[in-house]
Amino acid sequence: MTELPAPVAAFEQARRRILRRRRLDALLGLLVFSALLAISAQRSQFFGADIGGDPLGRIGVFLGRMVPDLQAHALLEGRKTHGSLAWWYYDLPLWLRSLRQTIEMAVLATVAGAALAALAGFACARNLMPIPAVRFVVRRALEFIRTLPDLIVALLLVAAFGVGPLAGVITLTLSTVGGLGKLFAEANESVDGRPLEALEASGAGLAKKIRYGVLPQVLPGYASYALLRLEGNVAAAAALGIVGAGGIGIELQRAITYTEFDTYLAILLLIVGMIFVIDIGSELIRHRLIGLGGKR
Repeated sequence: MTELPAPVAAFEQARRRILRRRRLDALLGLLVFSALLAISAQRSQFFGADIGGDPLGRIGVFLGRMVPDLQAHALLEGRKTHGSLAWWYYDLPLWLRSLRQTIEMAVLATVAGAALAALAGFACARNLMPIPAVRFVVRRALEFIRTLPDLIVALLLVAAFGVGPLAGVITLTLSTVGGLGKLFAEANESVDGRPLEALEASGAGLAKKIRYGVLPQVLPGYASYALLRLEGNVAAAAALGIVGAGGIGIELQRAITYTEFDTYLAILLLIVGMIFVIDIGSELIRHRLIGLGGKR
Protein backbone atom coordinates (compact mmCIF):
# COMPACT_ATOMS: atom_id res chain seq x y z
CA MET A 1 0.00 0.00 0.00
CA THR A 2 1.44 3.34 -1.08
CA GLU A 3 2.03 5.73 1.77
CA LEU A 4 0.44 9.13 1.47
CA PRO A 5 2.67 12.17 1.30
CA ALA A 6 3.21 13.81 4.67
CA PRO A 7 1.04 16.89 3.94
CA VAL A 8 -1.83 14.72 2.67
CA ALA A 9 -1.55 12.36 5.65
CA ALA A 10 -1.61 15.32 8.04
CA PHE A 11 -4.66 16.73 6.25
CA GLU A 12 -6.49 13.38 6.46
CA GLN A 13 -5.66 13.04 10.13
CA ALA A 14 -6.96 16.54 10.86
CA ARG A 15 -10.12 15.86 8.81
CA ARG A 16 -10.85 12.65 10.71
CA ARG A 17 -10.27 14.41 14.01
CA ILE A 18 -12.74 17.15 13.05
CA LEU A 19 -15.32 14.57 11.92
CA ARG A 20 -14.99 12.64 15.19
CA ARG A 21 -15.45 15.85 17.18
CA ARG A 22 -18.53 16.78 15.16
CA ARG A 23 -20.03 13.32 15.62
CA LEU A 24 -19.38 13.47 19.37
CA ASP A 25 -20.97 16.94 19.51
CA ALA A 26 -24.00 15.66 17.59
CA LEU A 27 -24.29 12.61 19.87
CA LEU A 28 -23.98 14.78 22.98
CA GLY A 29 -26.63 17.16 21.65
CA LEU A 30 -28.96 14.24 20.90
CA LEU A 31 -28.47 12.81 24.40
CA VAL A 32 -29.15 16.18 26.04
CA PHE A 33 -32.24 16.73 23.88
CA SER A 34 -33.54 13.23 24.65
CA ALA A 35 -33.02 13.76 28.38
CA LEU A 36 -34.86 17.09 28.28
CA LEU A 37 -37.68 15.51 26.28
CA ALA A 38 -38.01 12.63 28.76
CA ILE A 39 -37.98 14.99 31.76
CA SER A 40 -40.57 17.24 30.11
CA ALA A 41 -42.84 14.28 29.35
CA GLN A 42 -42.56 13.05 32.93
CA ARG A 43 -43.14 16.44 34.56
CA SER A 44 -46.03 17.29 32.24
CA GLN A 45 -47.72 14.00 33.27
CA PHE A 46 -48.03 13.00 29.62
CA PHE A 47 -47.72 9.29 30.43
CA GLY A 48 -49.13 9.30 33.96
CA ALA A 49 -51.55 11.93 35.24
CA ASP A 50 -52.54 12.45 38.88
CA ILE A 51 -56.20 12.02 37.92
CA GLY A 52 -55.52 8.33 37.41
CA GLY A 53 -55.77 6.05 34.45
CA ASP A 54 -54.08 6.33 31.09
CA PRO A 55 -54.23 9.93 29.81
CA LEU A 56 -54.24 8.80 26.18
CA GLY A 57 -57.02 6.36 26.96
CA ARG A 58 -59.02 9.10 28.66
CA ILE A 59 -58.65 11.22 25.52
CA GLY A 60 -60.14 8.35 23.53
CA VAL A 61 -63.08 8.12 25.97
CA PHE A 62 -63.64 11.87 25.71
CA LEU A 63 -63.59 11.75 21.90
CA GLY A 64 -66.13 8.95 22.05
CA ARG A 65 -68.45 11.13 24.14
CA MET A 66 -68.25 13.86 21.51
CA VAL A 67 -69.74 11.62 18.82
CA PRO A 68 -73.47 12.43 18.55
CA ASP A 69 -76.16 9.78 18.79
CA LEU A 70 -77.34 10.06 15.20
CA GLN A 71 -79.92 7.65 13.82
CA ALA A 72 -79.82 6.75 10.13
CA HIS A 73 -83.61 6.68 9.78
CA ALA A 74 -83.99 10.10 11.42
CA LEU A 75 -81.11 12.07 9.89
CA LEU A 76 -83.31 14.39 7.85
CA GLU A 77 -86.07 14.77 10.42
CA GLY A 78 -86.86 17.98 12.32
CA ARG A 79 -85.11 19.58 15.24
CA LYS A 80 -87.23 17.82 17.85
CA THR A 81 -86.44 14.34 16.53
CA HIS A 82 -83.66 12.69 18.51
CA GLY A 83 -80.86 11.48 16.27
CA SER A 84 -81.43 13.90 13.40
CA LEU A 85 -78.90 16.39 12.01
CA ALA A 86 -81.25 19.25 12.92
CA TRP A 87 -81.38 17.92 16.50
CA TRP A 88 -77.57 17.84 16.60
CA TYR A 89 -77.21 21.35 15.14
CA TYR A 90 -80.10 22.62 17.23
CA ASP A 91 -78.81 26.22 17.42
CA LEU A 92 -77.31 26.52 13.93
CA PRO A 93 -78.60 30.06 13.11
CA LEU A 94 -76.99 31.45 16.27
CA TRP A 95 -73.75 29.58 15.60
CA LEU A 96 -73.60 30.92 12.04
CA ARG A 97 -74.06 34.48 13.29
CA SER A 98 -71.26 33.89 15.78
CA LEU A 99 -69.09 32.47 13.00
CA ARG A 100 -69.73 35.58 10.93
CA GLN A 101 -68.63 37.72 13.86
CA THR A 102 -65.49 35.59 14.20
CA ILE A 103 -64.64 36.16 10.53
CA GLU A 104 -65.31 39.90 10.87
CA MET A 105 -62.98 40.08 13.87
CA ALA A 106 -60.24 38.22 12.02
CA VAL A 107 -60.53 40.31 8.84
CA LEU A 108 -60.54 43.63 10.70
CA ALA A 109 -57.61 42.63 12.90
CA THR A 110 -55.62 41.30 9.92
CA VAL A 111 -56.11 44.47 7.84
CA ALA A 112 -55.30 46.83 10.71
CA GLY A 113 -52.42 44.71 11.94
CA ALA A 114 -50.91 44.29 8.46
CA ALA A 115 -51.03 48.06 7.85
CA LEU A 116 -49.26 48.78 11.15
CA ALA A 117 -46.82 45.94 10.52
CA ALA A 118 -45.91 47.40 7.13
CA LEU A 119 -45.03 50.73 8.77
CA ALA A 120 -43.03 48.91 11.43
CA GLY A 121 -41.29 46.82 8.75
CA PHE A 122 -40.12 49.95 6.96
CA ALA A 123 -38.99 51.50 10.24
CA CYS A 124 -36.75 48.60 11.28
CA ALA A 125 -35.32 47.50 7.93
CA ARG A 126 -31.58 48.18 7.76
CA ASN A 127 -31.67 49.18 4.09
CA LEU A 128 -34.50 51.68 4.56
CA MET A 129 -34.17 53.23 8.02
CA PRO A 130 -30.84 55.06 8.39
CA ILE A 131 -31.33 55.84 12.11
CA PRO A 132 -30.10 52.92 14.25
CA ALA A 133 -32.00 54.08 17.34
CA VAL A 134 -35.33 53.92 15.49
CA ARG A 135 -34.56 50.42 14.20
CA PHE A 136 -33.60 49.26 17.68
CA VAL A 137 -36.72 50.65 19.37
CA VAL A 138 -39.11 49.29 16.73
CA ARG A 139 -37.54 45.83 16.72
CA ARG A 140 -37.64 45.61 20.51
CA ALA A 141 -41.27 46.76 20.47
CA LEU A 142 -42.17 44.03 17.98
CA GLU A 143 -40.36 41.45 20.10
CA PHE A 144 -42.23 42.60 23.19
CA ILE A 145 -45.57 42.29 21.40
CA ARG A 146 -44.72 38.78 20.20
CA THR A 147 -44.06 37.65 23.77
CA LEU A 148 -47.58 38.61 24.91
CA PRO A 149 -49.85 35.53 25.15
CA ASP A 150 -53.06 36.16 23.24
CA LEU A 151 -55.30 34.64 25.89
CA ILE A 152 -53.78 36.76 28.68
CA VAL A 153 -54.12 39.94 26.61
CA ALA A 154 -57.71 39.03 25.76
CA LEU A 155 -58.54 38.41 29.43
CA LEU A 156 -57.14 41.82 30.39
CA LEU A 157 -59.02 43.57 27.58
CA VAL A 158 -62.27 41.76 28.43
CA ALA A 159 -61.85 43.04 31.99
CA ALA A 160 -61.26 46.55 30.61
CA PHE A 161 -63.88 46.72 27.84
CA GLY A 162 -66.32 43.99 28.82
CA VAL A 163 -67.40 40.85 27.00
CA GLY A 164 -67.56 41.35 23.24
CA PRO A 165 -65.60 41.40 20.00
CA LEU A 166 -63.66 44.62 20.71
CA ALA A 167 -61.26 42.85 23.06
CA GLY A 168 -60.69 40.12 20.49
CA VAL A 169 -60.04 42.57 17.65
CA ILE A 170 -57.46 44.51 19.67
CA THR A 171 -55.76 41.30 20.80
CA LEU A 172 -55.53 39.90 17.28
CA THR A 173 -54.34 43.24 15.90
CA LEU A 174 -51.47 43.34 18.38
CA SER A 175 -50.56 39.74 17.62
CA THR A 176 -50.66 40.44 13.88
CA VAL A 177 -48.41 43.49 14.20
CA GLY A 178 -45.84 41.50 16.16
CA GLY A 179 -45.78 38.57 13.75
CA LEU A 180 -46.06 40.34 10.41
CA GLY A 181 -43.78 43.23 11.42
CA LYS A 182 -40.81 40.87 11.64
CA LEU A 183 -41.68 39.11 8.37
CA PHE A 184 -42.22 42.39 6.51
CA ALA A 185 -38.91 43.80 7.78
CA GLU A 186 -37.06 40.69 6.60
CA ALA A 187 -38.78 40.92 3.21
CA ASN A 188 -37.71 44.57 2.93
CA GLU A 189 -34.11 43.71 3.74
CA SER A 190 -33.99 40.94 1.11
CA VAL A 191 -35.04 43.10 -1.87
CA ASP A 192 -32.70 43.71 -4.79
CA GLY A 193 -30.63 46.76 -3.83
CA ARG A 194 -29.88 47.93 -7.37
CA PRO A 195 -33.20 49.75 -7.91
CA LEU A 196 -32.70 51.50 -4.57
CA GLU A 197 -29.19 52.58 -5.55
CA ALA A 198 -30.48 53.92 -8.88
CA LEU A 199 -33.25 55.87 -7.17
CA GLU A 200 -30.84 57.25 -4.58
CA ALA A 201 -28.43 58.32 -7.33
CA SER A 202 -31.26 60.20 -9.04
CA GLY A 203 -31.97 62.11 -5.83
CA ALA A 204 -35.08 60.24 -4.73
CA GLY A 205 -36.03 60.44 -1.07
CA LEU A 206 -36.97 57.61 1.27
CA ALA A 207 -40.67 57.72 0.34
CA LYS A 208 -39.95 57.35 -3.39
CA LYS A 209 -37.41 54.60 -2.73
CA ILE A 210 -40.09 52.66 -0.88
CA ARG A 211 -42.78 53.42 -3.45
CA TYR A 212 -40.81 52.57 -6.60
CA GLY A 213 -37.95 50.40 -5.38
CA VAL A 214 -39.34 48.28 -2.54
CA LEU A 215 -43.11 47.89 -2.86
CA PRO A 216 -43.11 46.38 -6.38
CA GLN A 217 -40.78 43.65 -5.09
CA VAL A 218 -42.42 42.90 -1.73
CA LEU A 219 -46.15 43.38 -2.30
CA PRO A 220 -46.81 39.75 -3.40
CA GLY A 221 -44.94 38.53 -0.33
CA TYR A 222 -46.79 40.97 1.90
CA ALA A 223 -50.13 39.74 0.57
CA SER A 224 -49.12 36.10 1.00
CA TYR A 225 -48.03 36.66 4.60
CA ALA A 226 -51.19 38.65 5.38
CA LEU A 227 -53.48 35.99 3.91
CA LEU A 228 -51.68 33.29 5.84
CA ARG A 229 -52.07 35.37 8.97
CA LEU A 230 -55.79 35.75 8.23
CA GLU A 231 -56.21 31.99 8.41
CA GLY A 232 -54.45 31.91 11.77
CA ASN A 233 -56.47 34.86 13.05
CA VAL A 234 -59.74 33.10 12.24
CA ALA A 235 -58.71 30.14 14.38
CA ALA A 236 -57.36 32.46 17.09
CA ALA A 237 -60.57 34.53 17.08
CA ALA A 238 -62.57 31.36 17.68
CA ALA A 239 -60.31 30.45 20.61
CA LEU A 240 -60.36 33.93 22.13
CA GLY A 241 -64.13 33.81 22.31
CA ILE A 242 -63.78 31.22 25.08
CA VAL A 243 -62.56 34.01 27.41
CA GLY A 244 -65.38 36.33 26.34
CA ALA A 245 -63.71 38.10 23.42
CA GLY A 246 -66.59 37.59 21.00
CA GLY A 247 -67.28 35.18 18.19
CA ILE A 248 -68.10 31.49 18.07
CA GLY A 249 -65.81 30.81 21.03
CA ILE A 250 -68.49 32.14 23.38
CA GLU A 251 -70.87 29.42 22.18
CA LEU A 252 -68.11 26.85 22.54
CA GLN A 253 -67.50 28.01 26.10
CA ARG A 254 -71.20 27.68 26.88
CA ALA A 255 -71.15 24.11 25.58
CA ILE A 256 -68.10 23.39 27.72
CA THR A 257 -69.78 24.86 30.79
CA TYR A 258 -72.84 22.66 30.37
CA THR A 259 -70.78 19.59 29.29
CA GLU A 260 -72.66 19.23 26.00
CA PHE A 261 -70.09 16.90 24.50
CA ASP A 262 -71.74 16.46 21.11
CA THR A 263 -72.15 20.23 20.81
CA TYR A 264 -68.35 20.56 21.14
CA LEU A 265 -67.98 18.51 17.99
CA ALA A 266 -70.75 20.33 16.11
CA ILE A 267 -69.18 23.74 16.73
CA LEU A 268 -65.65 22.49 16.09
CA LEU A 269 -66.73 21.08 12.73
CA LEU A 270 -68.21 24.45 11.80
CA ILE A 271 -64.95 26.18 12.75
CA VAL A 272 -62.86 23.67 10.77
CA GLY A 273 -65.13 24.01 7.74
CA MET A 274 -64.90 27.80 7.92
CA ILE A 275 -61.09 27.65 8.06
CA PHE A 276 -61.03 25.23 5.09
CA VAL A 277 -63.08 27.65 2.98
CA ILE A 278 -60.90 30.61 3.94
CA ASP A 279 -57.75 28.58 3.26
CA ILE A 280 -58.93 27.65 -0.23
CA GLY A 281 -59.87 31.26 -0.99
CA SER A 282 -56.55 32.53 0.34
CA GLU A 283 -54.65 29.99 -1.74
CA LEU A 284 -56.42 31.11 -4.91
CA ILE A 285 -55.65 34.76 -4.17
CA ARG A 286 -52.00 34.02 -3.39
CA HIS A 287 -51.59 32.04 -6.61
CA ARG A 288 -53.02 34.88 -8.68
CA LEU A 289 -50.70 37.37 -6.98
CA ILE A 290 -47.58 35.33 -7.77
CA GLY A 291 -48.67 34.37 -11.29
CA LEU A 292 -49.84 30.81 -10.68
CA GLY A 293 -53.55 31.48 -11.12
CA GLY A 294 -54.01 29.24 -14.15
CA LYS A 295 -51.73 26.39 -13.04
CA ARG A 296 -52.71 23.24 -11.19
